[in-house]
Amino acid sequence: MKNAVKTTQKWLALVLALAMCLSFAGCYDENKTWAARQGDDTMPIGGYIYYLYSAYSEAMQKVDTETQVLKAEIDGEDATQWIKDRAMSYLQSYYYIGDKFDEYGLELTQEDQDTISSTTDSFWAYYQSMFEDELGIAKASFDQAYSQYNAKYQKVMKAMYDEGGELALADNELKDYFTDNYYSYEYFFVSLTTTNDDGESETLSADEQDALKEELQSYVDKINSGDMTLSEAADEYAADHDTDSTYYKPSAAKGDNITSELVTALDSVSEGKAAVASTSNALYVICKLSIDDAYTDEVEASDSRYISLLSELKGEEFSDYVMEQSVSVSDVELNTAAINSVSLSSMVNDSNQFGTVSETEDETDDDGSSASESSAEE
Repeated sequence: MKNAVKTTQKWLALVLALAMCLSFAGCYDENKTWAARQGDDTMPIGGYIYYLYSAYSEAMQKVDTETQVLKAEIDGEDATQWIKDRAMSYLQSYYYIGDKFDEYGLELTQEDQDTISSTTDSFWAYYQSMFEDELGIAKASFDQAYSQYNAKYQKVMKAMYDEGGELALADNELKDYFTDNYYSYEYFFVSLTTTNDDGESETLSADEQDALKEELQSYVDKINSGDMTLSEAADEYAADHDTDSTYYKPSAAKGDNITSELVTALDSVSEGKAAVASTSNALYVICKLSIDDAYTDEVEASDSRYISLLSELKGEEFSDYVMEQSVSVSDVELNTAAINSVSLSSMVNDSNQFGTVSETEDETDDDGSSASESSAEE
């Protein structure tokens, strides 16, 4: 899993810092196992600790690595207060998304529930020790604060940007973004290295590379004349050279994510035409396909692909919008006793690294266990 925390928390790194929601009604409760509730929707204290962790992680990105985070200033504010305010903003957004989810009449399908469980299990396999043992975040708390929230967040975002939504896209806005920034293509390639009799890798000579390029150009000519498809060319080359096919089936990718030499080749031909492309280690026969067809087949036909593209285009804007609008959330009780008992300074070693939860400001609950320990048992 590459850069799992950073990637899956991207929306947290993009949101704006806002003040604590004035419509939240503070309350006192001896039970420090929960942080907030709205009707039957109760956020465990472990969920708040996770939001505090996320806020601290974001703060780390804003502070020089030589500076102790909690002694820094962020956007002109004491870092500790900034982190607490940001954690509260995350909590606000959780309830805002829940309200919007209900307002739009959305539902979580069984497939959604399976995805939520899979997401939680995947993260827990990597971060159980830190979340549960060090920070006191129970798996169920993480599941609610992150996985369930994220599933609802995506559905709300789609509903808001769909026709009739309060942020409805302009006609063809998403398709135009896709066709302007993506390429649809298929290819096969031939390596410019080979293995000699001693099992060592060696690069083809200049003459051998020229001969290979000429051979591949013959396939390009047949493809462009309509006598052969690219997949047929890949199969024929593999059969003639007694090797496995290196055919890459049709796919769409953003230009920024494609090797520059391949982009140059794609730009040199019209849709339906092929070209030979050369990189430092391979020669490619690549064919440019219809980007309109790719949008229909890949984006419109796949809800997850649609949401992914929408997030790419509108993700930052939507994150900002959610945080700005979440101040309107009402009818939420805050368990201030539980929230105030979580000591940020005890959760970090104050050296730009998130550390171990060792205590809370009140040290223990009435039953002798810390608030963070209690949350891990829920």
